[in-house]
Amino acid sequence: MSSLTPHGKGFSFLDAFELDSLPQSGRGTKWLDPKLAFFQDHFPGKPLMPAVLLIECAAQAAGALWASIQGPQAPHHFVLAQVLQFKILRPVLPGETVTSHVTFTTALGNLAQFDVVLSVDSDEIARGRIVLGAGPEAVKSA
Repeated sequence: MSSLTPHGKGFSFLDAFELDSLPQSGRGTKWLDPKLAFFQDHFPGKPLMPAVLLIECAAQAAGALWASIQGPQAPHHFVLAQVLQFKILRPVLPGETVTSHVTFTTALGNLAQFDVVLSVDSDEIARGRIVLGAGPEAVKSA
């Protein structure tokens, strides 16, 4: 299976993505294989997903949404330019599936803002607001 993001296999945090019925929103999923390398060291004997990787799940889903909104004119990749706010509500464990609900809220040039809600089953585990940039040069303007 090819990756839904421009990331390599070891850094893809998006197994599937689909648009919602609501305008400019979608959801991505990622099953957390207990064999993923970071679970071995974060924390030995009581592994959990690093919070920064939860933000990455949301960013990759937001990138897939922004690409679908832009269509064929979308750049090859987007970068996380800013985390405006993010709150982790509970630990995420190996073997769980994270669903990232993303909603496009604002665009300003080559930047776009998204509201994100992450869940496992129907349990909300994190929420926040992030900004993506279209290409590495966008980070300078965030």
